[in-house]
Amino acid sequence: MFLESLLSLDRKIFLFINNQLSNPLFDWLMPLFHHPKYFLPFILLLWLYLLIKDNKNRAKLAVLVIMVIILADQTGLFLKKWLLRERPWAGINEGVILLVRESGRNYSFPSNHAANISGLATIFSNIYPNIKKYFWGFAVIIMFSRMYIGVHYPLDILAGSIIGISMGGLLLFVWDFYQNRSNIN
Repeated sequence: MFLESLLSLDRKIFLFINNQLSNPLFDWLMPLFHHPKYFLPFILLLWLYLLIKDNKNRAKLAVLVIMVIILADQTGLFLKKWLLRERPWAGINEGVILLVRESGRNYSFPSNHAANISGLATIFSNIYPNIKKYFWGFAVIIMFSRMYIGVHYPLDILAGSIIGISMGGLLLFVWDFYQNRSNIN
């Protein structure tokens, strides 16, 4: 009963975002966040710039950014293949505005976009807390776009975000633990 109610609410929130918030500007803009080729270069350039300029955090950036993407992405992929939740355009059928090509019919839960970008935002926000609002603002736009374009439900986004934040937090904990141990010795 609880699960049915939760999934019903999930569908209602999805349809509100996908249908009621539909507008020409977002119809053009949000699909750009679907294809990594449009937003990944900005993340990559920022990361490379910081690797060059930030001597203090260079090792942390080099290791943790790569590790969080691997861990978050592979965790999400494992769950997708195990749970096989249909994407909204396949599960709801009527009324879904799909703004991208159909793909990965049964790979809705969790959202790997949400996992990866949340993991990155967690790492970058820890290293640069004074500008974390920009990292999380970008992450929220990417996560919102997944619902807007019709490929993920809100619970997919929430689960992906939890995976990314958890993996980022775990990596930061391990990094700090070993840094503190090496400083003691």
